Amino acid sequence: MEAYDLSKITIDDFSKYLNQTLDVRFTDAQTTPAVLTRVTALNSYTPIERGPFSVELQTTGDHTHRPQGIYQILHPDIKELDLFLVPIGPDASGMRYEAVFS
Repeated sequence: MEAYDLSKITIDDFSKYLNQTLDVRFTDAQTTPAVLTRVTALNSYTPIERGPFSVELQTTGDHTHRPQGIYQILHPDIKELDLFLVPIGPDASGMRYEAVFS
């Protein structure tokens, strides 16, 4: 698959998937469903054309803490997207992860 140009991905590209389930491939053997729970515009400087933003994913029923790193996001519409995810903590539903586009 051709790689996405992350500098061209916008907040609108993610907003349409808010509250939908995406899959996160943590390893070749483990893919976990996660809900896109938050898409937030950020008020910080960026040298690129699109504005900075963050997205938050929450695994569904999986409280496993995985280290920050590059993981693959899977969805029928967006295919495969490699994102740097940072664990931000668990809650009753699962573990939450954040990706920041600055």
